[in-house]
Amino acid sequence: MTKKTFKPAHLELRHKTYFALLVVPKDVRHIVGKSKFFETTGTGDLRIAQSLATFKVIKWKAEIAAARTRTSDPDINSAIELQRMFKTSPAHLVQDVIDEETSRIENETGLLSAETFNVIATGKRKPLTIFIDEWVKNEQRRGLAAKTIAQMKSDVEVLVSFLTTSNLLVYEHTNLWIRHVTKTANLSPASVTRIIGSCRNFFKHLKFIGEVSEDTKEPFIVPKESKLSKKRNSKAQNKTESWLPFSAGEVERLYSEAIVRKDWTLGQLILIGAYTGARIEEICSLKKEHTDLKEKSIKITDSKTEAGVRIIPIHQNLLPVINELMTTGDEYMIANLTKSKFDDRSNAIGKRFGRLKTKLGYSKRHVFHSIRKTFTTQLENAGVNENVTADIIGHEKPRMTYGLYSGGTNLEVKRVAMSKVYYDFKNP
Repeated sequence: MTKKTFKPAHLELRHKTYFALLVVPKDVRHIVGKSKFFETTGTGDLRIAQSLATFKVIKWKAEIAAARTRTSDPDINSAIELQRMFKTSPAHLVQDVIDEETSRIENETGLLSAETFNVIATGKRKPLTIFIDEWVKNEQRRGLAAKTIAQMKSDVEVLVSFLTTSNLLVYEHTNLWIRHVTKTANLSPASVTRIIGSCRNFFKHLKFIGEVSEDTKEPFIVPKESKLSKKRNSKAQNKTESWLPFSAGEVERLYSEAIVRKDWTLGQLILIGAYTGARIEEICSLKKEHTDLKEKSIKITDSKTEAGVRIIPIHQNLLPVINELMTTGDEYMIANLTKSKFDDRSNAIGKRFGRLKTKLGYSKRHVFHSIRKTFTTQLENAGVNENVTADIIGHEKPRMTYGLYSGGTNLEVKRVAMSKVYYDFKNP
């Protein structure tokens, strides 16, 4: 049998001394700042040079991996690559590189960063970033709205950029993290509560897949200074304040101002909201095919809740507007609205309403949803039964008997109730 010739790799002989070299891939040369790594081994002995070159190449490949953006942290990228190299390179050399890099990171950025690098590089832990995509898919399968999932993902990405492995998800660390983020980003209590909720959801996923032990204590708790309360007598520092209703006269004023601005579409939106109590996205997603002019009714199909899917009468004062809108060529009742990346049609026109009400001097507690409160307030003041109101505006019934066993208020009862809603809108 012919003996195999030893072929050195990543070596170049110059003046009786071997140099280690590694060509840098084109896609990361602008990040690394060179087209190749090149360094002397300090020896002319081929086999010693090969061992030294292998050690250097392992470090260089980790640096190249760090330059690629699998995560935002170059040390984590390097750790991921080193962990993979255990399968393709001499294990003792890879471990030597890990030990050297762990010491470097500890000196430069601290013990916590060094330990995180080490547990990933040695395969004891995986970076949390690799679990996010599957978690997102699970939330999609659950039927959560795309906009909600995108916000949750953004919240969790903030978490894993600070606490990169599951062993760090303990209250000692998560509490410091959320307080730090709250202070540096000047987050509102509502934002803090939302972020904590997203992280809890992700933590449950980590338990489900076994990355975190099932009996691990919940590490995500809203700090006292960021807790919200709706109770008037609460001692919490941050009390939530609900939206305020407009008066009927204020809704009329909003409509008139929209017409003065020649924003006919916004005017139509205000009118439909005033006479139906529907949410803004329910109105903007309303299609003509869901309008029955014979029965004088519309069907709300795109609602945030099951109770929100409902049929409601067209108010007699709204009927002329609906008849006019039905003549346009668009499939939607309110035409020519642009969609957001989450397929919401209300985004842009909602902002127009926000600018309009702000110009008229209304507070942050006055939003388009305030018109829904105006509508509901008129029904209450007219003595309409609460169960009938719930069926009109798309809420769960307040009591079990009707909520669980009733088939719902019929169209004529709703029509009589809605006839008690009144505004004095001036025609343009």
